This record gives sequence, structure tokens and C-alpha cells, in this order.
Amino acid sequence: MSVTPISSDNGIFAANAASSASGSSSTSEDSDMFLQLMVAQMKYQDPMNPTDTSTMLTQNATFTEVQAIQEMQSEMGMVLSSQLAFGSAAMIGKNVSWVDANGKTQSGTVSGVSYTTSGPVVTVGDQQVSLNSIGAVGDISGSAGTSSGSDTGSTSNSTGSTSGTTA
Repeated sequence: MSVTPISSDNGIFAANAASSASGSSSTSEDSDMFLQLMVAQMKYQDPMNPTDTSTMLTQNATFTEVQAIQEMQSEMGMVLSSQLAFGSAAMIGKNVSWVDANGKTQSGTVSGVSYTTSGPVVTVGDQQVSLNSIGAVGDISGSAGTSSGSDTGSTSNSTGSTSGTTA
């Protein structure tokens, strides 16, 4: 059974697309190969010194465990992809800053999100910005909870004091 490392230069979305496209056939091929190797091992074993049944069961259990880990890894990748998608959608209307290809810091308001194999890409003005290059996200309206033209007052009573903003 060959083991290939998981790596991707295109981010988690490309890894998920590749694993979902080839994951089921790869797992099926691995299962078939394992069973063929087990049958060959039993077929060519020394009759005077047969393979211990506990060794066979251990090999089978190990293979089953590896399959379960691969399935769990695929599911976790899908969860991460969903979180990135929802997180990027929440950036719409927010002010972001990023470093462009020339090393210059840019900023602007996110107007949309598109999903590519390399992950979500936000649209800022006429530019497409990868989530990997975004350095800061802020609210357009400034700091939350402030409004212009309001009076700030403070009231005290027997249970404590409260501060508030009245319009």
C-alpha cells in the first residue's frame, strides 16, 4: 500500500476538490490492494510456520483505522472550507487592508466574494484579493456604538449607576 503525503499549493479548496474527485476510487483501490496482499500472504505462507491470526487481525485493524482517519480528514477539510466561505461572505461591506503584489498596502470596502479552487477571493473595487493577503478587517462606519449628534448622560440609583446614550 502506498502512502502519499497531503500537500497543496492551491489551498484547502483545491485539496477538497481533488480528494472528493479521487478519494472514493483511491480508497476502493487501497482496499482491493490490501485484500490482495492479505490473500497472497496467506497463499504463500509456510505451512509449517503459519502466520499468527492475531497478526492478521492487527493488520486488518490498522488498515481500517487508516481508512477512518482518511475519511475524517476529508470531512474536516470540508468543514474548514465551509468556515472560510461563511467567513469571507461576512466580510461584504467591511473595510479591509492587504499588501498587493508590489508590496504596497492597499485598503478598500469588500463588495463581493467569489469562490475559486484556491479559496475565497473578495472583490474590492476592481481588484480580486485573496483571503491569504488580507491583513486587517474593520467596520466601515467606524467604531461600533457611536452615533453623531447624541447626548451622553449618566444616571445613579439605589442599585448602582448606569451610563447611556440618549438621542
